[in-house]
Amino acid sequence: MGAHPHLPYYMTGSQDGSVQMWEWGHSQCLGMPRQPGSFPKVTRLQFNSQGNKFGVTDGEGAICLWQVGFGTNMTKPYLNLTCHSKNTYDFAFVGSSSLLATAGHSGESKNVCLWDTLLPQRSALVQAFQCHEHGSPAVLYAPQHQILITGGKKGDICIFDIRQRQLRHSFQAHEGQVRALAMDPSEEYFVTGSADGDVKVWGLSVHNLVYSFPSEHAKNSIFRATTSGVLQLAVGHTNHLYSCGADGSMKVRLLPEKDLVVQTYPA
Repeated sequence: MGAHPHLPYYMTGSQDGSVQMWEWGHSQCLGMPRQPGSFPKVTRLQFNSQGNKFGVTDGEGAICLWQVGFGTNMTKPYLNLTCHSKNTYDFAFVGSSSLLATAGHSGESKNVCLWDTLLPQRSALVQAFQCHEHGSPAVLYAPQHQILITGGKKGDICIFDIRQRQLRHSFQAHEGQVRALAMDPSEEYFVTGSADGDVKVWGLSVHNLVYSFPSEHAKNSIFRATTSGVLQLAVGHTNHLYSCGADGSMKVRLLPEKDLVVQTYPA
């Protein structure tokens, strides 16, 4: 799912490849840019910060972009790029939104890439980073610091300087793969969530471990889903940390009171 930054709209993507736009409080979808059964499964979708475009990545390594607005054609994307040879798991709009960062799994370990969507497709790839053995499931952009944070399937974190287009730092964050990333609005810290169900909070400048919440979304044998652990993270302006997991729950914590669970929403 992905919410519009300004208007009461949100997008949903499904395993059957379909993408739909909805309005909060209404039961009928506003449009269906992708029909079910004709496209690979959706791995990530989101709007850019201006809200005038949204992107969708899929299980066959592609990313598609649509314009949003009155009179625009939502049945066909204006851009379709094959980003990774095996899978594209996540992406982020960078800067003016014409630059994209993708995280996925490709040959030669080129698993984090930068794309300039204003260039012809054959030359749109402007940087490919060799990192994260077996792929990168998550990517996050910090606009104030102009850095890119990516998580790997082996639990490692890489931090890239977008201006220099080079790796600044890497460290081991989890034993299992990093499934989700989030940043606080002031960019003082970022949060990682793993397939093991652990959630950790890290300083952005020094990359030290600030808080750790082991088994926040532990694997539950009742749920027979093919995935496990933390699925999504978000940090609000009031230091509320939201996490969703494959255990069927959403949890809310108030940082820095790390031992206080404000609310748990069971399945």
